[in-house]
Order: sequence, then C-alpha cells, then structure tokens
Amino acid sequence: MPYSENIRFEVAKAPKTIGNQLGRWAIHLDFPVIKIAQATGATRQTVYNWFKGGEVLQAYKNNVNTLIKILQSSPTAEEAWRKTCKTFDLRP
Repeated sequence: MPYSENIRFEVAKAPKTIGNQLGRWAIHLDFPVIKIAQATGATRQTVYNWFKGGEVLQAYKNNVNTLIKILQSSPTAEEAWRKTCKTFDLRP
C-alpha cells in the first residue's frame, strides 16, 4: 500500500536523521513499513517515528544502516526485499 500524503509530507519536513533517511528511501521505493519493522526488529510505530526524525536507538542503528544501504542499491522494492531477506535471514 502506498504511503499516504500525510506521511510523505511529515517525512519531507522532518529533520535529516538516520531514521528520516530510511523513510525517504522507503517512500522512494514504496518499501513497506511492516518489512522495515521485520528487518530491524522494531515496531511499525517506531519505524514511523524514525521517519519523522525520531531517534534511532543504538540497538537498531546497525540494522537501519544496513537497510538504508540495501534500499539505496536497489532499483525496486521487490529487489530490496529479496536483498533484505537474504541479509537479515528472513522468509520472503
């Protein structure tokens, strides 16, 4: 499901943080929040908070940085999900 205009607006106006960077790439590829939550081990609400500039706790930073790199290097959400599953040992 595509991101709502409200989420797109909130991400666009949020301070540039690691979580906001994740949000911008997720929106760009239309990569679902539920998949980000699965990969990072966070809740969906936490992921949305990151998108809006919220702090990414140290426990999540490595996973978030890895996921950003995957999203940056993937031309589509499908490709990003394949790489994410392989990297984080998730079932597709």
